[in-house]
Amino acid sequence: MIDKSAGGRSFGVLVILVLAGLACNASSANGEPTADPQATSPAVEQPATLSPTPVVPDAESVGISNEDLASATVQIFAMNPAGDQWDRVWTGSGSIISSDGIILTNAHVVDNRLGEYSDLGIAITVRSDEPPDLRYLAQIEAVDYTLDLAVIRVISDLNGNPVTPELPYISIGDSDVLGIGAELRILGYPGIGGNTITFTEGAVSGFTQERGIEGRAWIKTDATIAGGNSGGMAVNREGELVGVPTRASATDDEGQIVDCRSVVDTNRDGIIDDNDTCVPIGGFLNGVRPINLAAPLISAVLENREYAEGTSPPVVPTGGYDISAVDFFNLDFADGVTEDDQPTQYWYALASGVEQICAFWDYEGMQDGMIWSAIWFVNEQPSDEGSFIDSVWQGGATGNWWVCVFDDNGLDDGIYELVLEVEGDSFVNEAVFIGGNRTVVDFTIENNSLLTLCYVNLSASSAQNWGQDELGPTEVIDPGTQRSITVATGSYDLLIRDCEGDTLLDDFELEVSDDFVFTVTD
Repeated sequence: MIDKSAGGRSFGVLVILVLAGLACNASSANGEPTADPQATSPAVEQPATLSPTPVVPDAESVGISNEDLASATVQIFAMNPAGDQWDRVWTGSGSIISSDGIILTNAHVVDNRLGEYSDLGIAITVRSDEPPDLRYLAQIEAVDYTLDLAVIRVISDLNGNPVTPELPYISIGDSDVLGIGAELRILGYPGIGGNTITFTEGAVSGFTQERGIEGRAWIKTDATIAGGNSGGMAVNREGELVGVPTRASATDDEGQIVDCRSVVDTNRDGIIDDNDTCVPIGGFLNGVRPINLAAPLISAVLENREYAEGTSPPVVPTGGYDISAVDFFNLDFADGVTEDDQPTQYWYALASGVEQICAFWDYEGMQDGMIWSAIWFVNEQPSDEGSFIDSVWQGGATGNWWVCVFDDNGLDDGIYELVLEVEGDSFVNEAVFIGGNRTVVDFTIENNSLLTLCYVNLSASSAQNWGQDELGPTEVIDPGTQRSITVATGSYDLLIRDCEGDTLLDDFELEVSDDFVFTVTD
C-alpha cells in the first residue's frame, strides 16, 4: 500500500477485539451511484444472573448504587499452581449474573487454546477500597469466540471442594433500547493503578454493525475502558447490565496508551514499516458488546443445554500466520447492506445527513484466527465510529466482507477514510466524501510519454492516504493511450509510478469540477 506525505501528507493505518494481550492485563455529495476442564489446585493465602428470564427465584439482584454493583463484579485469574501459591498468567473481569455463581465475561479472558493456564480463579469484591478476595475456582460453561463472550460457573473452593455459593448478582437490561447519549457506568479490574475495583462513567457515543451479527454489534462509549476491564460490566442508569466491555487500549503500568503503530509514511518512501515514526492510536477505541448478544449463551447455561455456536476457537499455527497470500482489493463504498451481505448501492460521494456508510471489499488468502483491523478516519482524525482493532478473523479464506459506520442523527460531513490491516501489516485503504453537493465526473490520464505507467493513485487532497492503485494488479497505461477514472468532484492529489514502483510524478490539489484530463509527457 502506498501512502502520501503532506504536501503529500501520509497516513497508513490499520485496525476487532483487543485480545488478552491488550484488553486483559498480562502479568509476566451528492455523488451519483455507480453501477477446558479445570484442575483441582492447592490451597493458597491471598489478599483478596443473567436475568434474561429466568433468574434464581429465591434471590434478589443487587441495587443500583456503585457499591452494590461492585459487589457483583469479580476479577478472573487465569493461573497455574506454584506450590501452595498461584502464578497469575493474566487477569480479566466478570459480572455475576446468578446467585449460584454464574458469571459472564469475555471469551479471550478464559481462552486456553494454547494451554497457558490450568485453573480459573474467581476473586470477589468484598469492599471497593480493598483488593478482591480470591475464593473460588470456575469452569467454562459456554463460549462464543466470534462474539468474544463466555459464561463460566463457580464449581469449588481453592482446595477443590465443591461449593454452591450464594453471591450478589446484577440484573439484566435490554441493550436495544439504549440511545445516543445514554448514561453508562463501567466497572472492572483494570490491572493498572492499584489492585482495587475501578469505576468510570460516560455516555453511549454510537453503535457499530458487524457482518454476521444482526442489529447492534458494538456499543461505542466515551467512558474509559482500561486493560483488564475486559469482561466486566457496562451498566445503565437503572443499574442493569447492558453490555460487556470488550475492547480497550494497551496501557503501561501508569495507564498511558502504548498502542503505538507505524501508520504514517513519515520518511516518504511510499511504504509504511518500522522505519516510520509510530503513532499512538489506542485511546479513542472503546467498545462494549451489547448484552442482548449474550442471551443465547446464558439461556443455554441456565437451561443446561449445550451452546454450540461459535465454540470452536481459531487455531494459531506454530510460528504464527503466513500472510504472503493475503490480498484485500476492490474496496468500495455503499449506503447500506442487503440481507445477503451485498451493497445496496455504490457511491463515489454521499449527501449530507446520510445515516450510514459501508465499505465492501474482496479478499483471498485469509485464515480463520488471523488478527485483522479496520480503522476509520473522519477529517484526518481517528474515529471510534465503526473502527475495529485486532479482531479475530472468522470469514474463511476467500470472499467479500464489509464494515459500516452509522449514526441515527446523521454522519458529519467530511472525508471518510478506511484502512485495513492483517497481522499488523496494512493492505488497502480508500476514502469517500460525505456532503459537499458533489457530482460524478471522469478524471482521464493521457500518456503522451515514452514510459509505461504501471501504478496510479488518485486521492482526495483532504485524505491522508493515497488509496488503492487505480490500475489494479495487471493493467498499465502504455505510451499513446489513456485511462479514465470516475471520481466525485473535488480537489485531488495524483501519484504515478513506473513498473519498478519508482515515482514518475506527483501533483497536488488538482481542482476537478468537471471532466478533467491530465497529460503525462516526458
